[in-house]
Amino acid sequence: MEIPIFIKQIAAFTKRDFFSWTTYKTTMITQIINIFIGVFSWGVAATYVQKPVQEMYNSDYISFLVAGVAISNLIMPIVQGVERQLNPWTLETILMTDINTAIFIIGNISWTYILSVITFVPYLIIGIIVFHAQLHVNIIAVILAFIISAAILLGLAMISTGVRIVTKSTDPITWSINVLQNLFAGVSFPVIFLDTIFFPGISTISWFLPQTWVYHLCRLAMLTNPSLLDPKITMEFVKGAVFAVVLLPVGYKLLWWGISRSKREGTLGWY
Repeated sequence: MEIPIFIKQIAAFTKRDFFSWTTYKTTMITQIINIFIGVFSWGVAATYVQKPVQEMYNSDYISFLVAGVAISNLIMPIVQGVERQLNPWTLETILMTDINTAIFIIGNISWTYILSVITFVPYLIIGIIVFHAQLHVNIIAVILAFIISAAILLGLAMISTGVRIVTKSTDPITWSINVLQNLFAGVSFPVIFLDTIFFPGISTISWFLPQTWVYHLCRLAMLTNPSLLDPKITMEFVKGAVFAVVLLPVGYKLLWWGISRSKREGTLGWY
């Protein structure tokens, strides 16, 4: 049976990037060393500030961070790959080739994603064995959370890219959302803790940020072994899915709006 051409194309891109990575031996070795140093420094720091994360996930801090690393390694590379491949500096070249744009993007991020997944393995193993992280995973919930999260972040990435293609600079809306994410999205602490730090009710802001739902749903699925038959859990996933359903098509529309406008104005290759 003949292998479909798009699989061959993706495999060719992946093979190219793998050999490129292994060609630079010093960079490859230092990157591997940095992974293990990063695991232990991250684990020691987390153990030092170890405290229960009872507010939302009935977990401990090290487990809370392991779930965050899973998000960074298993979801973020997809989004970052889209942003890097679809931008004012590369888009004209992509559109001039005969390769489908989606295949071009998937092929160019495949090895980066594979390496990111491999990188997550020592974090997971060392986190559990050495630092005693405890994950209570519901596989179906994790898959659903990852799908919703990827859709949310892809939507945001396409919105940002569509605007950047026209303006050739960072758009203020995405910039503002990303700035707020650092404080309000619960990257390194449960968002409800904001009510303790500042004043009661301020964490409400967090739930209007799409990134909050990325971290919340993934941690809910990985730390609490949630039942999707529980109405409260189902409602949490529905709320996150609303962001995905809105942002993904809006992002797609804005992306192609930006491309079409740049074509009309003859500025597609400007940067």
